[in-house]
Amino acid sequence: MKTIVSLLEGILKWMITIFFTVMIGLVFFNVVLRYGFSSGITWSEEMGRYLFVWIVFLGAIVAYKERAHLGVDLLIGALPRPAQKGLYVLNNLIVIAVLFIVIDGGFQMIDSTSSNYGPATGIPLSFLFIAGTLSAIAMVLINIVQTVQFVVFGTNPPDWANEKREEVDST
Repeated sequence: MKTIVSLLEGILKWMITIFFTVMIGLVFFNVVLRYGFSSGITWSEEMGRYLFVWIVFLGAIVAYKERAHLGVDLLIGALPRPAQKGLYVLNNLIVIAVLFIVIDGGFQMIDSTSSNYGPATGIPLSFLFIAGTLSAIAMVLINIVQTVQFVVFGTNPPDWANEKREEVDST
């Protein structure tokens, strides 16, 4: 299971790298053409926007898996372990509920924009909403796995769940 997860994470990171490289290359090349030769690639700005949207949502998946999103853990870290687990489950249920709202809205947007196409690239606008919907689905799965790992098996604890927390030096 760990090899599958690390393989998928590696694929995500490579996709982000490739999309970012292509986006930077397209935008840079278009700027050079526009200012140096008074011409340009008509579809490069639109493709750059599409790639940026995908980079953001794929990066959100990686950050969610690594628990790198911002959070305030001052209160939960000071509680006893059973209370921590209870609040952790409650928090994750709320997150899953919100992600299901995002998924539902994503499917609605995919359906409503599937017949609309980008003016320069001809790519369906639903391509943008597929990124957000896939991201939300992946985050739900990650959330469930991480919750079960911590609450049921006691493995893969969040940073705030460590028994000994480093004290901040007040000087």
